[in-house]
Amino acid sequence: MIPELDPSLANKFRNKVNEHNFIRLYFAEYADEVNREEKDVWSKICSCMDWLNVTVEGIEKPIKSKHQNMDSLHFAHFLTTVDMMLEAIKNAWLSINLATKHKRPYIKDRSIFHACEFGRSYSDEAYFKEIRAWFGIHSVNGNEVKLHGFDKDVRFFSSWSMSRFFDDDTYAVLLYSNDRKAEQMFGGEKKVCVNDLIRFILLRYKSLNQLMKDIDMLYENVKTKTRNTPIKFDKTWPTAQQLEQLYFQAKKRKLTSEWYEEEIEDCISFFKIDLLNFEPTERVIVKSYLTELEKIIPAYRDMVQNVDDTETDSFKIFHISSSLFSDRHYDISKTLEYAIKDGDYLSGEISLRILIEDKILPDYSMQLSGDCLQLLIYALDYDHYIKEPPKKKKENHGDIHIIDDISFPPEEIIIHINGKVTKKPYKDGIDDID
Repeated sequence: MIPELDPSLANKFRNKVNEHNFIRLYFAEYADEVNREEKDVWSKICSCMDWLNVTVEGIEKPIKSKHQNMDSLHFAHFLTTVDMMLEAIKNAWLSINLATKHKRPYIKDRSIFHACEFGRSYSDEAYFKEIRAWFGIHSVNGNEVKLHGFDKDVRFFSSWSMSRFFDDDTYAVLLYSNDRKAEQMFGGEKKVCVNDLIRFILLRYKSLNQLMKDIDMLYENVKTKTRNTPIKFDKTWPTAQQLEQLYFQAKKRKLTSEWYEEEIEDCISFFKIDLLNFEPTERVIVKSYLTELEKIIPAYRDMVQNVDDTETDSFKIFHISSSLFSDRHYDISKTLEYAIKDGDYLSGEISLRILIEDKILPDYSMQLSGDCLQLLIYALDYDHYIKEPPKKKKENHGDIHIIDDISFPPEEIIIHINGKVTKKPYKDGIDDID
């Protein structure tokens, strides 16, 4: 690792990308305004983040030794790592800027190498690609170069790199060509300094700070645009269709596409269930539960319209809350899994039979479809919760035990509070223990 290339920036960038799940939701099926074909840009962004972490944590300065061949190989590895980091940064910018339309900084910058080769000036990034080719990547199958005054493109090849003859961090190669005239004009020794290469990649690495600001700006712009786009909602439709209408629009609005996804899908299926599937006693309970469940609709509508998922109280109705059902949490959870898989779950079937045998669920529960069984469990749990709200547990401050077998006064006390053991040094007394 190289100190100047602080890995915390790559981690900070990853956290920003994952914030709000926004980038994943926005770019997983991205289509711009011109080309409406959807592409999975998110996968490319993930690759960029992964290789940023790999390179920034694994990059090391090449160390000179008396073994020229090994030095050449180590320097080529260093250049490859720099190149991988550069490509990760470039493509992260390219991916996100499909939406922001901002140009990546330093594309044409010449502040590091000030390079002029083959009779023309080079940007730092273009020149780095030449360095990368000369010092190993294309040393024997030289890239073709267009040269002024030459009828055909010319290829250049390079020697192994040399470093032991330089006092500083300089590396050099000899450049040959398959054209003698081109070699005389443009070949010969080519040098590069390691510190210049670090300065080159550091400048671009730090541009991630600007890219994170662009992500914040894009998020706010998309959020504002989404809020200002009214959703369509018809209260005259049946309850299930109202939810389907909202759910479809939530999916299209991307930012809200995964909010309470499973709960809304369950709601839709519950409102489509024929209540005649239940015996009269449970039918009344289920009907009451569904009436309470209807309160989710305005809460979900506001959530989707305002792009705000902070209101969660309405969805607590999907939590197992009664004392009776909470005490049987294992069997209830297994039975719910059994219901979701529509009966294809042996362990869940065993738990369901236990709950029926213990009179927690009615006998005919075995014959219910998965959706009906889910609805029945939630309805019965809610009914028990309303009729017998769980009692608040009294706060137990626990006991204080002083343990000291040798000295007086005690040197150490052990405090038991709510089952948690804490050791503290003894002071003048125990009155001030918190």
